[in-house]
Amino acid sequence: MNKTKKIIVRLVALGAVAAIGYGMYIYNKPARDVKDEKAIQVTAGDLFETYNKNENEANTKYLNKAIEVTGVVADAKENQAGQTVVILQTSDPVFGVNCTFKEKPRTIEKGNTITFKGICTGFLSDVIINEGILIEKK
Repeated sequence: MNKTKKIIVRLVALGAVAAIGYGMYIYNKPARDVKDEKAIQVTAGDLFETYNKNENEANTKYLNKAIEVTGVVADAKENQAGQTVVILQTSDPVFGVNCTFKEKPRTIEKGNTITFKGICTGFLSDVIINEGILIEKK
């Protein structure tokens, strides 16, 4: 019985050390930078329609990938973390493509046409793109 307890304690300790090591690896891993990544180019309307028609198919094509999306700004504001968030217009009058900037961009106003590059993180009524940068503003 004593031998079994020692083995169990050693296994638990080994598991704890492995978990701490993995946590340190993830914590110290550099953040993803889309600036130099090749992106999938798409319009805001096409991206939204793809997700709206078949979310699973769209996830296969776009999820966790660099996306370069072009569209007209429907709204621009700051979130609670102080990041600039832009909603790009789509055919839906309520929902669109939600783009959160990594760094504060130049002035972006409603009606501007922009090209935004970021990481697609899925669909929650809006298509969500994070960690983005401004490529072009017209």
